Amino acid sequence: MRRVIFAIAVIGGAVFGVSQALGASEAITAIGPDPHYGKASFTIDRGTTATFDNQDSSATTHDVTAFDTGGAKNLPLFRSATISAGQTPVNGTNALGAGTYRFFCTVHPAQMTGQLVVTPSASPTVAVKVLSKKVGQVSKSGKVKVKLTGVLASTGVSVTARVGKKKLGTAKGIDVSAGASSTVKVPLSRAGKNFLSHKKSAKLKVTASPPGDQAVTAVQRLN
Repeated sequence: MRRVIFAIAVIGGAVFGVSQALGASEAITAIGPDPHYGKASFTIDRGTTATFDNQDSSATTHDVTAFDTGGAKNLPLFRSATISAGQTPVNGTNALGAGTYRFFCTVHPAQMTGQLVVTPSASPTVAVKVLSKKVGQVSKSGKVKVKLTGVLASTGVSVTARVGKKKLGTAKGIDVSAGASSTVKVPLSRAGKNFLSHKKSAKLKVTASPPGDQAVTAVQRLN
């Protein structure tokens, strides 16, 4: 029997195109002479490095720094350089998941605060491929081998294996780096393992679900 492998979600060239410009991204601005950000909330697309634009005509220095830590060496999730004029990147925003993040100016922390809204990606942020081929091997090992590839960095990804409506098992809390691949072993539940042990073949569906982004499913015929 010919093996059938295909992805239900159409990914196209997105696996190789990490930058996704959907047109919603806007620069974070600072204006004066009384120091404040241009507005209370700014929006960027998932996977985008935000820009900080200091438009303060008094040439006062400002920056953008996340309230939350969690970046490299437990530093702020994102931050820009401190500048008196012009533009500079807000490093770290490209790794943020969809959601809302608060930030402030370290020079004027009491006066300048704002929020950054990261919109969900319009296309899949991970690609998934089922590596397991034999129903007997999967049943005996109690694991389904899956390859995940990051289109964008994603944290807390869940991977679930099913045959029809029967859930076989789930792996949770998987972190995927942009442009990198990793092999994930999805553990089968006792009921899932027992279900496969009575099968000579099975149409396996594996779904990867990044929080806040599109789920993507791949199908593999196990013989």
